[in-house]
Parts: sequence; structure tokens; C-alpha cells
Amino acid sequence: MSSNTYGYIADTGPTQAYGSNNGVFNPADINDLIAENKWSGVGTLELIQTQTSSGAVAQVDFTSIKEDIYNIHLVTFNNFQPVNDTPSFLIRFFESGVIESGSVYQNAYQKGATDGTFGEDKSTGQNGIAFGGAQTTDTGGAINGYFYIYNAGDSTKYTFLTAQSMDLDKYSGGYFYYGSSVLPQVSVVDGFRFLYSSGNIADFDVSLYGIKEYWYEY
Repeated sequence: MSSNTYGYIADTGPTQAYGSNNGVFNPADINDLIAENKWSGVGTLELIQTQTSSGAVAQVDFTSIKEDIYNIHLVTFNNFQPVNDTPSFLIRFFESGVIESGSVYQNAYQKGATDGTFGEDKSTGQNGIAFGGAQTTDTGGAINGYFYIYNAGDSTKYTFLTAQSMDLDKYSGGYFYYGSSVLPQVSVVDGFRFLYSSGNIADFDVSLYGIKEYWYEY
């Protein structure tokens, strides 16, 4: 391990982390920190929480998204499958700890199926962020994808979401979705919920990440 009076000093110096990276790091310091998985640069993904299936549940909540630290979040989800056929896959936001279930979400999505059908879904008054086909309980019918959340912790801005997913539709075969949604309310979004329009969730595997934007916390 290299030694630098103002940078990283073996086991006794400052560790490089969000809001705590005092000093100047030379290339050798950075290489050492990368090797020890302690180097956290701008734009890197920092895992906040992972949740996996534990039997049929009505919803999956993420209520500790560290919105005061991260302005952008990435959520990856796979093997999301309903207990019953053909419900809609939904996401709702928590605003200061209270779930928003009113018909206030705005969505615009492109979609296409392996049977050759294409179209779009759009709405200015849905009770959640909906994307994906009419999911099936057949083997391999789970929805998989990712989405980004923007401005969740900013009480002066709307909260936006962009998403892409793929699932097995009950009627049309493989189904892709991509597009965007917005919660057009200035509020602090401090969590989100996965659920189906009807019935329970059978399986799921979800990871939440924050995207680091700054070297220092001012």
C-alpha cells in the first residue's frame, strides 16, 4: 500500500467513501483502493437494498432509498410473476412516507410483441406507473427489466421514471415495453412499491442502487 500524507495512508488513513474522501490520491493510491473495493467514483452504482421472493405477497416496498443522498436511482427487477393470470404490473411512489395511489400518474410507453403487433400506452390519470403485458403464470412468464428514478428527494421538482422491460404476455407471446412516467407533484419521494392490479406477487428479485454524482458532500 502506498503512503501519502494528504491521501490514503495504509490502514490508518482516511477511507475513500461518499462524503469522506479527504486529501489527494495519486494513481497508486487509487489502484490500491480499487483492489480493496473502497474506491467510489462519480457515476458509480452503490447498492442500497436487494429483496427476493419469500412466498406470495401483496406488494414489495422499498422505503429506505436514501433520497437525501442520491438524485438518481436505478432499480433492476427480474423473475417478477403474479399468482394469477393477466394482472397489470404497477409501481407507486411514497411521498414523505405516504403511498400515492390516486389517479395522478402520467405514462407514455411503446410496446411490441413477438406475434408482430405494436402499439403504445399513454395516460394522464393512472393510479400507478403501469408497464408490461398481460402477464401469465406459465413457466417463463415473469417480467424482467430496469428503471431509473429522477429527483426523488427534491421537494421542488416532479419525480420522473424511465423504464424498459420484457415479459411473456398471456395472449401475444414475448412482450417488450419502454417509455417514461411522471408523478406531476412537487414532493419528496422517499420510497416506491411494486404490486399487481389484482392478486398477489408469486416471485420477485429486485435490487435498488443509488448513482453517485459528487466527490464531496457540501
